[in-house]
Amino acid sequence: MAHQFGYVDQISPAVGTDGAFEALYQNRDHAQLINSREGLVDAWTRDGRVFIAHNPVIGTPETMSATGTAITLTAPSLRYTIPSGVIVVPISASIASITVNAKKVVFGVIVNNADSYTTGGDTVPMLCKNALINGTTELRATGVTNLHYSDAAITEAALTNPRLLKILKKAGTATDETTWNPEYNILKGDPMVYLVGPASFLVFDVQETAADEAEFVMTWAELQADTVP
Repeated sequence: MAHQFGYVDQISPAVGTDGAFEALYQNRDHAQLINSREGLVDAWTRDGRVFIAHNPVIGTPETMSATGTAITLTAPSLRYTIPSGVIVVPISASIASITVNAKKVVFGVIVNNADSYTTGGDTVPMLCKNALINGTTELRATGVTNLHYSDAAITEAALTNPRLLKILKKAGTATDETTWNPEYNILKGDPMVYLVGPASFLVFDVQETAADEAEFVMTWAELQADTVP
């Protein structure tokens, strides 16, 4: 009869060296870590690196101040800054409108390779919480800054190198009253990017006739500085 034995040697994740043998990592359930998007998000969450931000009072919609028929790059509805020395992977951003009563509605997600925040934003601070829920204890503090929603209009400087990750449009009549729940989500096939600070993550929610009243949720991962070159 043959027996196979193993041992546990805890090693913190790190970037491997070219041409060297490296350990294979497992999670606490003894499953091998796999670099699928789902596996990465699971590992980041277990490590306390995923954060959630939403409207300050759950159940109370906030005003998305932008109006019009197209996105204005300097007027986002939601945003945060990735400072120098911080690496972020945006995971999701979703909007839930109460009613849509507009001829046209536009939702967009754009990233920029600079901190373009200038002024404006929420009068009631929007807070982010660690996605690893453990009583009142936060395993890690967030590194992002300028986390705002546009109850008071947000102004960005001219974007230096914007990248469009998602755009959705809805057309109707002035008397339409239908739900509008657009979403960006890397676990549902949307583009996955690594933002090496300084950078900005911007979400746009634009209605033609009146500012949208909506609840919202954003999630992102903040990674080790040596995750990418």
